[in-house]
Amino acid sequence: MKTELDLTIDIVGELARIQNSPEPYGTENELPRLIGVGGGRVLRVSRAMDVLIQGVARIRMQKDGALKSKYTQAEWQAAVRRAFGPALVEIDLSDEATKNANLVLAALDKNLASHISGDGKREFVFGCTLFSEPVVRDFSIGPVRFEPRIDWLARKEITGAISPISSRRIRSAWAGKTVRKRKPSRDSRDETFILQLLEKSPYVVSVATDQLGADAGREKALRAARIATATIALLWTTPSNVLKGINLSFDRRPHIQNFLFFVGNKQMSSGSSWSHLPHGPWLKEGEWDAELTRHDLMFSAVGDILHSLVNPEAVVPNPKMQNTLAQALQWFHEGCRETDTLMAIIKFSTVLDTLACGGKSKGIRKLINSRLGIADSQPVWKDGPTLKSLIDQIYSEGRSRTIHGTNIKLGHDWSETRGNAEQFGRLCLMACIDWVSNNPLSDDPKQLSADTKLIISTTAECAITGV
Repeated sequence: MKTELDLTIDIVGELARIQNSPEPYGTENELPRLIGVGGGRVLRVSRAMDVLIQGVARIRMQKDGALKSKYTQAEWQAAVRRAFGPALVEIDLSDEATKNANLVLAALDKNLASHISGDGKREFVFGCTLFSEPVVRDFSIGPVRFEPRIDWLARKEITGAISPISSRRIRSAWAGKTVRKRKPSRDSRDETFILQLLEKSPYVVSVATDQLGADAGREKALRAARIATATIALLWTTPSNVLKGINLSFDRRPHIQNFLFFVGNKQMSSGSSWSHLPHGPWLKEGEWDAELTRHDLMFSAVGDILHSLVNPEAVVPNPKMQNTLAQALQWFHEGCRETDTLMAIIKFSTVLDTLACGGKSKGIRKLINSRLGIADSQPVWKDGPTLKSLIDQIYSEGRSRTIHGTNIKLGHDWSETRGNAEQFGRLCLMACIDWVSNNPLSDDPKQLSADTKLIISTTAECAITGV
């Protein structure tokens, strides 16, 4: 396998070759490939050079594991490509190739170090439908901050991120007033974008990231925001119903879904429904503040997980445990949002399998034995199925057979099984987060299934009312 030096020698050689070659530098019919070199100048390169530069980028990412959590592959390759431009333009192509390659690599190191140091703190902002009236005060789950959009606007005006003129005009627009058109400017463009971003969103979700590339930062910020909304939804008996109303505008906005069908080839019928709710659950005055206080340990533990997610250089005592919970929460969010019943069962089963460290049905039952205090032979609710039979139905029949293409009940109604899978996912997540809150130094996810202390208090409710 070629080294960085080998690839760079080839890049220099290809650059020398194309100096006297007609364009395009290849057999394909394509637009000229250009790399900026500073001062408004560009360097024309060939497809072969771009392929070689991508090879250098891959080697660097493989050598430095930290880069994998800070950049997407595409943005890292783009950064390396940009860094090559100023480095290549400074060499004398008549010099020996190896000498030139070493000069290029030295300049590349300097250019990339400058680029990486420039990726500091960012704050990503998304519109959100949270709760209905009354408006709740701002609160945070780790780096994820929820606040009414009017409070967010005031905060940004104070910091100088939004001008007083734009702030005043945005307030007027949100109040339903007509605002006059502005002359084109950077400020007017920012104002228009904010109005578009938060048009149907009474709340704002802000996620602070550190030391991440722009694309990787956006992906991690979205993941953190989705996990935060899923954590909020855990407080309700059926989180999937809650997440029909709590949404990021980035993900989806409410819209009408129309359908049409015929009966007996002649009689036409039609229908329509909203894709999802325009807002989350109704709350009484002060109710959310009370829930924040009541579940402070859970939100604090998830906040720690989200801090690590958006700050890859964070040093924590339980990285493996946090990683397990982060993945389980992400799967739970996706399961709640899934519209297909069997696909939702697969995702909720993955929540349980993640918390059980891949232990399949037996491991999931062991997790529930330890965290919820339900024995394999115990009916899950009065006169209901045993834990063993219910988990076998969820994991083996619903999940595994569907994944492997052997589900002969594909056309059956799986909605009850989906509800059971969601409830076990919810209770196990809350129980595991509770355990981690009380054992913050434990970094062995298998302890979630081994330690029978701190059984969640909702176990009795689960056994009495059913899942």
